[in-house]
Amino acid sequence: MLETNTLRKNKIHLSDYPYAQDVECRMLMSDFSTLDIEIMEEILYSPLKISLKKLARSLGCDETALQESLRRFASVGLLSIAEDAILIDKEKRKYFEFEMTRFEPHFKPDMEFLQGLLRKVPIQVLPSWYAIPRTSNNIFESIVEKYLFTPHIFQRYLADLHFADPTLNAIIQDVFQSPDLKVSSSDLIAKYNLTAKSFEEMILLLEFHFACCLIFEKEGDHWLEYVTPFHEWREYLCFFRATEPVCLDPRDPIESRSVQDFAFIEEMSSLLLQAKPKKIAVAKTRAVEKLVLLKLAEYEGGLLHALEAGDAWLDLSLENRALFLYRHPQNRILSLSAGERYVREAEKSIKRVLHGGWVYFDDFLKGVLVPLNEQSVVMLKKGGKHWKYTLPVYGEEEKKLLHATIFEWLYEFGMVTIGKCRGRDCFAATPFGRFFFED
Repeated sequence: MLETNTLRKNKIHLSDYPYAQDVECRMLMSDFSTLDIEIMEEILYSPLKISLKKLARSLGCDETALQESLRRFASVGLLSIAEDAILIDKEKRKYFEFEMTRFEPHFKPDMEFLQGLLRKVPIQVLPSWYAIPRTSNNIFESIVEKYLFTPHIFQRYLADLHFADPTLNAIIQDVFQSPDLKVSSSDLIAKYNLTAKSFEEMILLLEFHFACCLIFEKEGDHWLEYVTPFHEWREYLCFFRATEPVCLDPRDPIESRSVQDFAFIEEMSSLLLQAKPKKIAVAKTRAVEKLVLLKLAEYEGGLLHALEAGDAWLDLSLENRALFLYRHPQNRILSLSAGERYVREAEKSIKRVLHGGWVYFDDFLKGVLVPLNEQSVVMLKKGGKHWKYTLPVYGEEEKKLLHATIFEWLYEFGMVTIGKCRGRDCFAATPFGRFFFED
């Protein structure tokens, strides 16, 4: 029997409920034909006692083929046959009523399905499995809040999941790295040389860990088994992949604003060096404003004069001069008024483009997922019977903040280089920016 050995506190033991029956039934379903599905559906919506001959007529199928399917159903305790009578077990039928939803045309292994999955387990066991208070008014909502509430929480939970059996970890990686976020069961069984029983046991454990789920898709007269993330997480991952900014081709006519990564720091430094021996006449540029704001220089009557703090700043390396600006409590974006909290959130958006390639800002904007207002917090919300990770909604003010954060704030620190391509704003993370923001 498989168990989990995770770094987190949840202790999921399949032996805490009759899991062997579950695995046996899942093995049966993994080999269902379209006829098996039709027979099962008829059984689920019939009285507990039905006539074999009447069932054969109702389905329009050969009685021999029907009996073959019924014998397999009987092997897992769903029914028994006495001459012409089919006697259906009420509790087992209830089990299959839930499991057979996997074969519905528009089935989604969503939060509602997950909630049904957890109902198989004695309710008193769940607080131990998921390390939630036994006094919780709603166990499922407590589980959602602790493990699934935001993408960040769920990603951290998945990152901390480590099983004693490396195959379980490998299956999760295979599924999450697959092009369409699903892998056929037959491929996984062959790749890891698994028996049908051990495979179904593994996937059952992964379902209880919210990592992966089993689904079926019809192909010809059979149903094929696949492993995929739960629906809400798969939707979020699909959005994340679809909004990945495409890097510009190096041959594109990119007009970079500067040759050097620390161009703004170099501009400030040059002005300070010139203003050290005596005051110099200069126009009031953004570099001048920053020198004054950070008390590195004074500016009056069109004249700039370096202060003692400016000398100390010039003694630093370029990287440390940039960090001085970034960490200075008086520093801010000059072109707009924005709270430090939202600037810090906005700057995190660069993590999606740390590859260093040039991207269009408007393409980049489509995939920004940072909380800049109440409508832009990504969280798992329930609407009616359906759950969904809400996606950000940004107004003009938030878009301006994001633009200023990239093209002013991070540019000034040498963390991005900026420019235009075919009249559109574009930018790229610099080596310093990649180093600074990499986890």
